[in-house]
Amino acid sequence: MSRDDRPTLDRAWPIICQLISLLRVYVPRLAPIAPDRVKWQHLTRLAESLIRRWLVLNACQESGWPHVRVRPTRLAPVRSCASRQAQQPANRPPRFPLEEAERPLARLTLTPDFEGSSRFANSDERYPMRRFNPARLQRRLAALPDVMTDPVRHTARMTRWLARAAARRQQGTGRTCPFRVGWPPGASRYQQKQDPGRQDLLSWLNILAREAGERRPP
Repeated sequence: MSRDDRPTLDRAWPIICQLISLLRVYVPRLAPIAPDRVKWQHLTRLAESLIRRWLVLNACQESGWPHVRVRPTRLAPVRSCASRQAQQPANRPPRFPLEEAERPLARLTLTPDFEGSSRFANSDERYPMRRFNPARLQRRLAALPDVMTDPVRHTARMTRWLARAAARRQQGTGRTCPFRVGWPPGASRYQQKQDPGRQDLLSWLNILAREAGERRPP
């Protein structure tokens, strides 16, 4: 492992756990018109970004992205989301996604009581307006504590995802990076002033995780 990776992983993990614990206390209390809902949505994005980059960096270690043998791919029958959910056990915790969306995150629609906060208004007509839904944020948050309680299992999941990505890279098709291009979700110049510690950690983890991908064996 790179000289800088292990100290960063050791320092980042308790900070990530503390952030998730904080979210577990306050996010369930949010209402659709909560005045501080934008802050908690941002912190949830930040926690997701920190965890994803921590898992990638932990999975890569010295050798970079894991490799697997390239096997012929067989087309599987397409199943609907409803059928996949029906086959999952009822007590199974939600799974943390191992890759980020390519499209920009949708912006919030403010209620009339908070329209004065123009900094969060959606002025870009390319993206649809979406009202804040506390249940959706709570579902995203529900997947995070499982990573916190069992990081070894989720690191193994990320290792398998990166191994498949390495195979796709050899084939020249498909998704090969778990990160989307641009700033990580949860990063912003405004929050750099409000929360410099976690923002600096996100930037550093993002750099190291990307460098780990470049250290892959030929």
